[in-house]
Amino acid sequence: MELPSKNYLPSRQASGTAVKGIATPMTPKGEEHKKKLLYLAVCDPDLQVTGATVRMGAFVTHLGRFYDVTLINMAGSGHRVEPEIESRFYDRDNQLGVTRRVRIKFSQAGYFLISPTLYRETDRLLKSGSFDFLLADYGLAAVYGKLFASRYRIPLIYSSHNVEYRMYLDLSKYDLRRRLLVPYVYWAERAACRAAELVVAISEHDRMEYAKWISLDRIEVIPQGFDPESCNPFYETPPRSPAVVLFIGSFRSEPNRQAARQIVDKILPQVIQARSDTRFQLIGADPPEDLKGSNLECTGFVDDLSPYLQRANLVIAPMPFAHGMATKIVLAMAFGKTVLTTPEGAGAIPRKYRQLVVAPLGAFPSTIVRLLALRPSVDAGQFGALCEEFAWKNLIARLHRRMEACFVGAVTQPARSLATP
Repeated sequence: MELPSKNYLPSRQASGTAVKGIATPMTPKGEEHKKKLLYLAVCDPDLQVTGATVRMGAFVTHLGRFYDVTLINMAGSGHRVEPEIESRFYDRDNQLGVTRRVRIKFSQAGYFLISPTLYRETDRLLKSGSFDFLLADYGLAAVYGKLFASRYRIPLIYSSHNVEYRMYLDLSKYDLRRRLLVPYVYWAERAACRAAELVVAISEHDRMEYAKWISLDRIEVIPQGFDPESCNPFYETPPRSPAVVLFIGSFRSEPNRQAARQIVDKILPQVIQARSDTRFQLIGADPPEDLKGSNLECTGFVDDLSPYLQRANLVIAPMPFAHGMATKIVLAMAFGKTVLTTPEGAGAIPRKYRQLVVAPLGAFPSTIVRLLALRPSVDAGQFGALCEEFAWKNLIARLHRRMEACFVGAVTQPARSLATP
């Protein structure tokens, strides 16, 4: 999912100088001692271009309130990002607030299998530094988490964004290579869960999936979130005409490509017939060239989503299938937007919010026309409730409490021993 730049992350005073490689730590005088966290990610939290990297960036930044964070990550976002985009996003001012950093060059083999370079650099960090926690974030970061938790007997937190092997099964309908990797991903995910002191799930549904492998008391649900300081409904109400219907999503994602095709082929023509002043706006990297037509704008990648969300009269997500929790929906509701989505797109997001409207794909055209006529373009009535449930500050504070409880257990109990394959 295409998402905003690092400007959506709250600014923090830099604690070191972010450079390629390891930054020199600078600890302010009088700062209390913090436990040391090694944060390992297979994507780049600087590149706020997908829901996964937005989540990583929020975790790194907010965990920095509690821990001395060393970040090691692979460049890219599950794919090689265009150099021009990457250069704009690279964290030269250390807005993530990490103390030290190692950044590994992206490779497809490294992302989908294992990166020897990422492995060696992580091993070097663990040998040279005394870390209190290892947090392995997302997907096949599980492999490194499992191996290093066993080798260094360090408390492991495995953070998932969805049940990864199930996502691979769904995507294998469109890409045979994914099916070939399912056994490997299944092993990695299960092994990391069993090795971890704590597993972070994104929804209660995912928590129950992981409970097939480990006990429920080792799983904490941390949903997708937002920062209320920058994502909120407190701005000037946009005009009602022309009515702007907004879709957000990276077109490297198969569900987003299918959703866009639904918009162009089936939804847009019927809506325009009923309300000719409606303009559909599709935002996301790498849009297919044939996504063209009257009353349709494909912007491609944008650095900052806020002006587009503020101008929109309605946000839609006609997803044929989805995994985890859709960042685009949580973010749009934070901006006060009504969001129309499918049951699959809504996923684990609670249906208690009036801004979330769920309908089958066939009902989208008539529902869009009705919502544009009846719903306000900005609805701030449930913003407080949204903050309580999805504000990053609250979510990461809860994660911190769980991590501290795990640390106490880890230092008083013998570490679990796992044989390295």
